[in-house]
Amino acid sequence: MSSSASAADLADAIRYQAVQASASTPTVRGADWRLATVAIVNSDGTVVTTDGITARRLESYRSPAVSDQIVITISGSGNWLAAGRTAVAADSVGTTLFARKTADTARTSTTTATDDPHLSVPVSASATYTVDGLIVYNTPTAADFKFQFAAPSGATQLWSPWAISDDSDVNSGGTVGRIRTGTSTGAATQLGVLATVNVTCRPVGLIRTGATAGTVVVQWAQGTSNASATTVITDSWIKLQRVA
Repeated sequence: MSSSASAADLADAIRYQAVQASASTPTVRGADWRLATVAIVNSDGTVVTTDGITARRLESYRSPAVSDQIVITISGSGNWLAAGRTAVAADSVGTTLFARKTADTARTSTTTATDDPHLSVPVSASATYTVDGLIVYNTPTAADFKFQFAAPSGATQLWSPWAISDDSDVNSGGTVGRIRTGTSTGAATQLGVLATVNVTCRPVGLIRTGATAGTVVVQWAQGTSNASATTVITDSWIKLQRVA
């Protein structure tokens, strides 16, 4: 073999080794990211993946749990960060579900509570959610306002509307703090009105789903049928947070 061939082979070998070293050395390769699965959650703000990497959680990665699928990234100096969990088909503990009305909805001459077109969120099976919300409505004095939550089959509900009462509920002009219980169809509560101004319902409580996933949705109608419109106002909202 000629000396020139030997020199070329040596150069190729050195070049190959350099490429291999670059691929495995963060200071040469630079930062990158990949998916990993959490095996251990430490109390110092770090998690350990199933392949042995210890990564520090970002502030936004809250309530970590074993088996979370997460995004991890490495700096040029070799430090690992856990950016957070990836989305899954179902929500997990700590997930906040939020819906906001993007337009007014008006209904006339109906006492049948039906789905609001904006105020709904998807929920998982066998889960527990706290419920919060602000329902702003305007209704004729003679019509009042009927309100309830609908949930998937097998769910149970415990909540209070916290709103102005009507004559049929507690004391007229007072506050409805009565606890409502129900299943998937909920328990309607009839609420009052202050002349023709916007008033609020501030529901708070708990919904537990059964074996069926689905949707929690606000349903509403007039309490007494009236030809003048009852309206739920833009920027009304509901928020469910999974706690178990």
